[in-house]
Amino acid sequence: MKKWLYWVKMLIGVGLVWVLYQQMERRDAIVDAFRTTDWTNIVLCVVMLAPNMGLAFLKWRYLVTHRMSGVRNRDVAGSLFFGMTLGLVTPGRIGELGRGLFLEGRDPMLLTGLTILDKLANQIVIITLGWCSLAALGLGSANPVINGLWPLFLAGGVVIAAGWIVMLHPALLRRMLVPLTARLKPESKWRSLPAALDHFRRRDSLIVLALTITWFMVITLQYHILVQAFTEVNLLQSFQAVTATLFVKTLLPFTFGDLGIREGLAMAFYAAQGISEAAVFNASLLVFVINFLTPALAGLYPLLRIRDRRAAADAMPGESLSLSPSVANGTSGSDD
Repeated sequence: MKKWLYWVKMLIGVGLVWVLYQQMERRDAIVDAFRTTDWTNIVLCVVMLAPNMGLAFLKWRYLVTHRMSGVRNRDVAGSLFFGMTLGLVTPGRIGELGRGLFLEGRDPMLLTGLTILDKLANQIVIITLGWCSLAALGLGSANPVINGLWPLFLAGGVVIAAGWIVMLHPALLRRMLVPLTARLKPESKWRSLPAALDHFRRRDSLIVLALTITWFMVITLQYHILVQAFTEVNLLQSFQAVTATLFVKTLLPFTFGDLGIREGLAMAFYAAQGISEAAVFNASLLVFVINFLTPALAGLYPLLRIRDRRAAADAMPGESLSLSPSVANGTSGSDD
């Protein structure tokens, strides 16, 4: 069933991309845009993948090492890329909650809780900035896509308020979770979920949010640079279009890697500001390849490591293998 769902999502995404392509004013619009592109901008966007991934790593490392000792940087990075691989093929990138599977010998539910905190920070920033951008673009716009989003706009306001309250008051969230998880059966793994918030203070929230905002600004700049490779656009236009796109895309997790949905929304929000649809279509596809597909492919290596080590463990009953030697040795393995 899961395999069929994966292929259905893939076909829907490819189908949406094809429909968008067919809706271009001229069939050769895509080719014309590439003929006049500035390849320096594309190379620059690829180079910016380093700070993009670097900030994501720093945030995840901060969360993990805040609650666990002796976790090596290479294992933190491996779990991050492993989660991206799982996230690419699951609705709403929910597969990223499986990051903890890479860090064997650690409490998986604690790691799931930390991943939720990581994703919560992402969603708060994306929804807040996207909500503001939709307001700036105008919900009364003549563009039918923007004009039909007022219910999402209202719902987003409620989610934003709740999200900031929770993120800035982690102790409050923990007090809410503890009685809920206490009702679960004693053997339930979910009982340890609130432990992710142990010793997590507002200062920690602010650090995580600062890293998240910086990371999001890098992504916005990548989009801007790519669109500018095909046509003239100012930074404010890109900021409004990109934040609005990512906000709405988050609420529509129906295709493989959001393929087709991201491109359609980006075209609509940029077009509302008079930007070429062909340029945005090209830029959005390149963003998918650079920011989503490339890190997910990098995550295949840790995925294969897990498969090989578990196969070895199955072949040798009674012995346990760990992906992190520092855990078994009881030593700290932070990389220099």
